[in-house]
Amino acid sequence: MCQAILYAWSFTFYATMISTAFKKELYEAIDQYFEKNGISRYANGQMKAKLAIAAVWWVGSLVLLYSFSTSPSMFVLLYGFHLFSHLFILLNIAHDANHLSIFENERVRKLLRYTFDLCGINSYMWRQLHNQQHHNFINIKGEDDGLVARGLLRYTPHHEHKLIHRFQHFYLFVVYSFFSLDYIFIKDFECFFFPFLNGLKGKKHPRIEYVKLFIFKLAYIGYVLLLPIYFIGVPAALVIVSFVAWQLVIGVIGATIIQVEHPLRLNEFPLDRDEYDHFIYHVFATTSDHSLNSTVGNWFYGGLHMHVAHHLAPRVCHTHYRELTMLIQPIAEKHGVFYKQNKTIFDAIREHYGHLQNLSLAAK
Repeated sequence: MCQAILYAWSFTFYATMISTAFKKELYEAIDQYFEKNGISRYANGQMKAKLAIAAVWWVGSLVLLYSFSTSPSMFVLLYGFHLFSHLFILLNIAHDANHLSIFENERVRKLLRYTFDLCGINSYMWRQLHNQQHHNFINIKGEDDGLVARGLLRYTPHHEHKLIHRFQHFYLFVVYSFFSLDYIFIKDFECFFFPFLNGLKGKKHPRIEYVKLFIFKLAYIGYVLLLPIYFIGVPAALVIVSFVAWQLVIGVIGATIIQVEHPLRLNEFPLDRDEYDHFIYHVFATTSDHSLNSTVGNWFYGGLHMHVAHHLAPRVCHTHYRELTMLIQPIAEKHGVFYKQNKTIFDAIREHYGHLQNLSLAAK
């Protein structure tokens, strides 16, 4: 009995020492990268260029929309061009701003947080769902916001298998097409008033956030739907149909980019955070990268394709993630930790699709 206890204690102590050494070397390498190169963890030249692109795209597309919508077809094209600026802003600007990783200046950071609200998504609730829930409970059922699809998709082996899930790999991308519409018009309100994640149930939010929720939602509706009707003279039906159609396209693109790092065949789905010796191991077990050499990815995906680095250093601007990933890979290999990646986003999509296809069948 004493020998068994001693063995268990020794194993736990040894595992703790290994995890501590891995964590220490990993974060020392990240710190040294910035210190030795004399660079900031915040926005670099590429990030500032993205900010400029986002501003020019958003303002310029509005000018084009209100100046050259001379026919219904021209309106639809220019309207879509403007709405796609929202997707670029959400992935590349708003995400970093709400992780406080975009600029060191606190006032600027807080101001840029509202880029989410500009695009129809409540920034306060996004931080609750993403920063608090997703980042702390990756791939954990009932805690991770990324594993919720209104019961239409079975993301983990721990989710109940329903009859409809037998066909989920066929309608997967149809569900994803409603991602942005659901977020803008339903999910934010649901999370404030009828929360579905364990971490949000019973949580009290500041009263001002309820006020902001309604003010920003009304402002968004006025800006994207009402202004074109009154100032361009476009029929209300055309505006609404165009908005819904473009949001379906944006939804499937955005949801796919967001989802192909976690619910994959390559990754694990723990029941709680305590399944690993340290949360760093949880990150590596549940997260995969893709498209590391993609120029398009580096400019459009907002660093989400280098997701391991993001979860290890969420307070670092995403335009540093490529360099950090090059540091992380050999350290993980040295400590026997499996670093996973897909060569392209299409490989990641296949992994994601295959995972959903596997889970379409009930466990025997």
